[in-house]
Amino acid sequence: MLKQITAISFALTLSACANTDALDANISSLNNKVDALSAQVADLEAQQKSMASDTQAAKDAAEQAASDAKAANERIDNVVASYKK
Repeated sequence: MLKQITAISFALTLSACANTDALDANISSLNNKVDALSAQVADLEAQQKSMASDTQAAKDAAEQAASDAKAANERIDNVVASYKK
């Protein structure tokens, strides 16, 4: 019985050592994938910040254009009103 347990333990130890290399390779592969995904996420975050900045600039420009248009319309209304008097 003790010999059988020793033989089984020895066989498991050998198979565990053989699987360690494969496990290390899988872990390395997964680490590389995680690193690549982390880089992609960082790039996407940078793009999102850039787009948010561009969007805010466009919003500010639109608000300024609306304000300018309102002021121009008021000036035109004043000119037209002065001709009617």
